[in-house]
Amino acid sequence: MDLTIDQFALTVLLGSLGLVVFLTVVSRWLHQRVEHRALANRVICRLCLHAFEDTTHVGTVACPMCGAINEKGRSRRLG
Repeated sequence: MDLTIDQFALTVLLGSLGLVVFLTVVSRWLHQRVEHRALANRVICRLCLHAFEDTTHVGTVACPMCGAINEKGRSRRLG
């Protein structure tokens, strides 16, 4: 298979563009996974509004600032 210089340049250009698009999609997907994990571990105290991270697998955690018990996750309860 004989390639002209124009065909070779076009192939290299399109291959490079495809690689950049692929790496961009993978990078954004990995960033979204890390962000989701960070938000899953974040707890905001309902009493003093102190934000902290807790990586344990328990349902309720104590605030390190005021000692109030808080539920992990997206609780919609008021008070």
